[in-house]
Amino acid sequence: MLNNSQICVQPVHDGFLRAHQVSLRMVRFDLAHPVVGGNKWYKLQHNLALAREQGASRLLSFGGAYSNHLYALAGAGAEAGLDTIGIIRGELVTPLNATLAFARDQGMQLIPVSRSDYRRRGDQDFLAQLRKQYGPFYLIPEGGANEAGVRGCQDMATELAARVPDLHGCEIALACGTGTTLAGLVSGLRHLPPDPASGCTKPVSAFVRGFAVLKGADFLRADIRRWLARVGSSTSDADWSLETAYHGGGYARVGQDLRHFVAYFSRVQKIPLEPVYTGKLLHGLYQRISAGLYAPGSRILVLHTGGLRPV
Repeated sequence: MLNNSQICVQPVHDGFLRAHQVSLRMVRFDLAHPVVGGNKWYKLQHNLALAREQGASRLLSFGGAYSNHLYALAGAGAEAGLDTIGIIRGELVTPLNATLAFARDQGMQLIPVSRSDYRRRGDQDFLAQLRKQYGPFYLIPEGGANEAGVRGCQDMATELAARVPDLHGCEIALACGTGTTLAGLVSGLRHLPPDPASGCTKPVSAFVRGFAVLKGADFLRADIRRWLARVGSSTSDADWSLETAYHGGGYARVGQDLRHFVAYFSRVQKIPLEPVYTGKLLHGLYQRISAGLYAPGSRILVLHTGGLRPV
């Protein structure tokens, strides 16, 4: 179950930020659940509800050997009493890495497929083959990237509004893999009512900046606009953007500069990071601040969307 009480907002203090007169706070969504932390819980909550409504007893999804999504799905499925199947890109190397070993221990059936078959994961004929072989299932796309995932991430906006009294006028920064979380957050913010207690009678306005962790991720902008349209929100780009120059060489590529930054930040700020998502986001954000892209007095909220391993 989600533990909202564990989510907190931690200020980040260092000489670099003081010199640039930028306020930075970390929103610890990674603490929302001991296993299904960060944005993964929000992506999965509506999917799990829909699976139950449809009478499904089995969930199936896709991912690589180090997939945060499959790790979270295995834990969420076990907690909900649902069977899970993970279609793994490539061979299963034994002994299993910590991600897949955890998924297996949670009861997930791990099915390796060739990379060519994996590319067919959206084809109806391939999905029909999987149903014939493994029985009926509720399908959750790779990364939880579907309309239910977007609607679940709308709730992150509600959480922010409850925890950040000065949300109006802030910039919200988050890492992006599929764009699902960004689309949900943007649409959720647009539907927040004014908060009279804060003295603001206008709807909350906060700019959302996504940092793509994939190389060549410009295609995500069209995906984000499509998700916004699917949930009945304007596709206007006025209150969000996607940065695609801070991928560090590509997904899961971790250079020495990034590795040192993550280690230093985690040690000094006492906030654990991983280098694939939130670490890469922060590294890119500090580069933007250093380049003078933020005016003095800017207020930035960084969303820690998880990815850490408790095992």
